[in-house]
Amino acid sequence: MKIFILSFLCTFITFSAVSQTKFDNAVRLFDSGRIAQSKPLFLEAVKEDPNKAEAYYYLGILAINNDYDGAIDYLKKAVDLNGAAAKYHFMLGNAYGVKAQRAGLLSKFGAASNCKEQYLIAVSLDPKYTDARGNLMEYYLQAPGIIGGSVEKAEAEADTIKTYDLYAGYLAEARVRKYQKQKAQEAECYIKAISTDPKKLDAYCPLWFLYMDESNGIKADELFKKAAATVDKKSDIYYWGGLYYVWNSKFSKARDMFEVALKKDSLNYPVYYQLGTVDLLMPGDLYRGLAYFEKYMNAPQIKNSPGPEYAYWRMGMIYEKLGKIDSARIAYRKSLDLNPELEDAKKALEKLN
Repeated sequence: MKIFILSFLCTFITFSAVSQTKFDNAVRLFDSGRIAQSKPLFLEAVKEDPNKAEAYYYLGILAINNDYDGAIDYLKKAVDLNGAAAKYHFMLGNAYGVKAQRAGLLSKFGAASNCKEQYLIAVSLDPKYTDARGNLMEYYLQAPGIIGGSVEKAEAEADTIKTYDLYAGYLAEARVRKYQKQKAQEAECYIKAISTDPKKLDAYCPLWFLYMDESNGIKADELFKKAAATVDKKSDIYYWGGLYYVWNSKFSKARDMFEVALKKDSLNYPVYYQLGTVDLLMPGDLYRGLAYFEKYMNAPQIKNSPGPEYAYWRMGMIYEKLGKIDSARIAYRKSLDLNPELEDAKKALEKLN
């Protein structure tokens, strides 16, 4: 009997260690930007341990943009296993939010209400969870009054965020002022945020955009110089400056900004995506543009930067310009394999067929 018990314990310990190792490896892959490679390991982790709430949480994150119903299922499972984790409710709220944006009319309002409910649960579990409060504030700004939208409630959330994180609170208030089209008050909020922490980039960029949109070149130049001298991630200043010029179709100025960004940090991989985009949209070296996109796709994926499906879509456009229609079709199909709902790639492929 003792031998049987010992054998059982050894088997159990080995099994647990393997499961834990797969999950840990999946998290490492996820954190390093190798998103696609992490998913199979998360799936194996939940097969071996169906009570691994954190694995369901990650699977929900992975599914949220391409399969919101699948993401909701994963995240509801995580919540069922550990309802005290505020981040699970927060991410479930995000999944419902995506559904509310994309679903048909019959599902839209139910998803929106569920979105708000999950955000409220998240902040009740963790009152200092400013990301959840920020999304709840955005819900109040965007939702119709019939399902709880309210500028006053949004303002209250911004005030609450200030009590926990003054910098984030000023940015939240700026978002409310932007929604109300109060440009002077919006700018003042950014200035206060910069005074609170001059080394952070988040407030410089929208304030610079505001000055540029108002053709206030003197203030814009002064602000850009201050940011370039002060913030920690100097490459990102030029990256965001380049984005502004891309959005305004000033591609030559955008290229200049992006090239400085790479000089500051050659590992700022989203810059390569944008340089590829500039080569696509302006007269330039199309083959160089392809090389930029290849470099971007072979690098770790950075949070909040375009996914590889967008790089394939852009590459398809370059191949079309080069007259390489078969290569364009392949690129568009790869894009849709990664994100079947990417409408731009769908339309481009349909046009070629």
